[in-house]
Amino acid sequence: MIQKFFTLAFGSAVDLFYPPQCVLCNKALTGKEKYICNDCFDSLPLISGPHCPKCSRPIRTRNGENQLCGICRIQPDKNIKITVAAAEYQGLMKRLIHLYKYERQQFLSKFFAHIIVEQIKKKNIESSFDLLVPIPLHWTRKRWRGFNQARELCRNISPLINVPIVPESAFCRVRRTTPQVQLNAASRTANIRGAFAVRKNKYIKDKNIALVDDVYTTGATSGECSRMLLGSGAKSVSLLIIAR
Repeated sequence: MIQKFFTLAFGSAVDLFYPPQCVLCNKALTGKEKYICNDCFDSLPLISGPHCPKCSRPIRTRNGENQLCGICRIQPDKNIKITVAAAEYQGLMKRLIHLYKYERQQFLSKFFAHIIVEQIKKKNIESSFDLLVPIPLHWTRKRWRGFNQARELCRNISPLINVPIVPESAFCRVRRTTPQVQLNAASRTANIRGAFAVRKNKYIKDKNIALVDDVYTTGATSGECSRMLLGSGAKSVSLLIIAR
């Protein structure tokens, strides 16, 4: 209790002399603003309009309601049950994710978790998941970055929807690969093939899994992970991401 009091007092004193700033525009935050000012938040390309209920791709519809996109109608991803994305990967959201992943702004995981959970609640699927599974990082990349961005997201999502996180040793990246961002779409599937392994099937078998990552581009990484998880007995695999 005493330690908590001094921690709060110290934090208040720091805020008094060094007011918190928006991570995007450096404007001083006021009132209930946290991490991002209201102006920057309003400029984030959050997915709020019509979108595909399976892959979360924003679409235009005549009646303004959600409906399957052309890709999911013609060639749906059979391994991913549903994809929940909070935003489009562009503009200020792209900058925000870059700050999180490459400039070690780890605290942003709380913000990202909340906007992902908001989408989950809008879809009313909080009870659809039994287990959160972050996309694993190879130990060399995790050592360089200092943390696994997907696992940090899980740690903040878990208490908001009351779903446990798979132990880190149960699902691993067993082969270091070239960063997907450096490859074209055709090369990504081959690059990631065989990079993951389920080490402890007991955590995966018969579970409705929510696979968690930061960004979806071609789907090669999530596709390989879902293939491995389903092959190890998972009942279903859905995907939770910040942006697509």
